[in-house]
Amino acid sequence: MKVTMVGISGSGKTAYMSALYETLGDAGQNEAGFYIAPRSVQQFDKAILSVGDFSRFSLADKLKWPDGTQQTTVWPFTVYHNSRPVTYFDWIDYRGGILTEITDTTDTQESPDMVRSEITDLASHIELSNAVILVADAFVLTYYPNIKEARHRSGARRIHEIFTTYSRIYPNRNLIFVIMLTKADTVDARWKTDNYAPLIERGLEVFNQMVSLQKQNPSWEGCIVPVSAVGEGNVHRSVTPTEDVKHPFRSEDKIVGFPQPVNAEHVLFYCLGQTLKQMREEASKSIRQREKELSEILKKAGLVNKIWSLIMRKPDAESIARAILEEKNKDYEILSQFETHIEPLLGKAMERVRQIK
Repeated sequence: MKVTMVGISGSGKTAYMSALYETLGDAGQNEAGFYIAPRSVQQFDKAILSVGDFSRFSLADKLKWPDGTQQTTVWPFTVYHNSRPVTYFDWIDYRGGILTEITDTTDTQESPDMVRSEITDLASHIELSNAVILVADAFVLTYYPNIKEARHRSGARRIHEIFTTYSRIYPNRNLIFVIMLTKADTVDARWKTDNYAPLIERGLEVFNQMVSLQKQNPSWEGCIVPVSAVGEGNVHRSVTPTEDVKHPFRSEDKIVGFPQPVNAEHVLFYCLGQTLKQMREEASKSIRQREKELSEILKKAGLVNKIWSLIMRKPDAESIARAILEEKNKDYEILSQFETHIEPLLGKAMERVRQIK
């Protein structure tokens, strides 16, 4: 399965990768028993190199922020539960500048052809994704009192444009999305009351078009959740207003305590749990359809059919039915491999996310 992360530059996408490393990159170190590891060929040296590449996101080792994503990166991972593999997924991290360049190719040092190619690549990955994570800086959402300005500054406006087009082109396609409000620890205290309820309401207001799109598309599943890569009290933020309309403030975040990410795993668990749930439902539909086909074929099976199939040198109805039955059994086998993990993943996710109805 594929999970794509989309957000403007500085929204916190790469820092979220760091939060995932700190939360789920250490086998057996979280109470849910889930962890992730880079997927690589079955050679010990290359597997170690893959793990080392993922560990460069560690905030605890360096106590400084990782460099932002300069180019689109695909990370292949395996999810484990109590040391047993649950599922594979590809994590796609886009460089944030693409969202700006979709509507303004003049404000970039890249060639227009290169930008168009990257945008085409972005679109194709979104098309193929089972789930998308929409990333927005919680501080930006709350800094601007004007809701339209908050939509524009946070990148929500451009995200809306992409998924309005997606909805029009693919009106009946399943889509799982998470609105992830990063840097939740940096917002004013009034936004944090009642488990960040005011911040979540603000996020739903800023992303109201995604909420509307979900209501128009019954096959969409969405949620919203505040996230922090370091946790409360572990970063010091200084904010300096400017006279520049294009960049109204400058901020500097310094890590001052040992990172303890908040809600990082719940985002991923929601994406994977809902995707596996949809796969289960699709497999069940497929199995029921094949059972119906099997019943129809067996009704037609008989001596005349067998004689006719021998004359025409084509498989008889009973042989066709057997083949369908074998295919159905394969579906059951695939379903049984991940079915037991769906509820633990979703149960953990629902502890913190708010589903969008």
